[in-house]
Amino acid sequence: MTTVNDICSIMEDFAPTNLAMDWDNVGLMLGRTNREVEKVLLALDLTQEVVEQAIAEKVQMIITHHPAIFKKFSRVTDKDWQQNLILTLAENQIAVYSAHTNYDCADEGVNHILASKLGLMDVKTLDVESGLGRMGLSSSCSLIDFAAQVKNSLAADYVTIADAGKKVKVVGVCGGAGGDLVDLCLAKGIDTLVTGDIKYHTAQDAVFKGLNVVDAGHQATERIAIESLRARMEKYCKQNSLDVEFVVAKETLILKHV
Repeated sequence: MTTVNDICSIMEDFAPTNLAMDWDNVGLMLGRTNREVEKVLLALDLTQEVVEQAIAEKVQMIITHHPAIFKKFSRVTDKDWQQNLILTLAENQIAVYSAHTNYDCADEGVNHILASKLGLMDVKTLDVESGLGRMGLSSSCSLIDFAAQVKNSLAADYVTIADAGKKVKVVGVCGGAGGDLVDLCLAKGIDTLVTGDIKYHTAQDAVFKGLNVVDAGHQATERIAIESLRARMEKYCKQNSLDVEFVVAKETLILKHV
């Protein structure tokens, strides 16, 4: 019998919790550790559509990238949409585990997968102190051509660029929101940063300092890691004779280009 605790142990082997940032909340968010698990739903976020799929699929556990519980609750009621989801899951005896910045930093985590998807070569850790981000070499090309490659590789709805007039050769990547890595990228000799959630003044600062930016969106730069996690979990369970099925949730884009 495979339990919630067993799945937690596998996840913590793949993405050790000590890799998480101090401000983060990772690990088991909800559920009994001894509950039997036969089916797991993997998702980027804990949303209404994900919870509905979990119930329809009759899973015993959900694994999300973004923390299911981030801010501390002083009460849990149906007055708040996030708390209501937690109540619904508890009523349906569905456990929830979240691996966030620890999965970003892990050896085969979000940023490793993002760099691989973009075809980067000689990949290294961008921020060696925190383990966040990756950097690697790209075939030399214009920013416009590279941005098109990013959009296609990530199946992104759209990408936004900030053009510093540099040829793309050395690329830094940070899934989600990596705007605070501009100065580190410049210090590392990077000419182009691929990330999401770039603000106007961050883009302005990057351009005038000489760094190209490709904003492919928060979801598009991270959702690629969910399918990879499914394959890895399935392989591990098969090798260890654990009879667990893994399903990737269908998640609607929050921000769309119109």
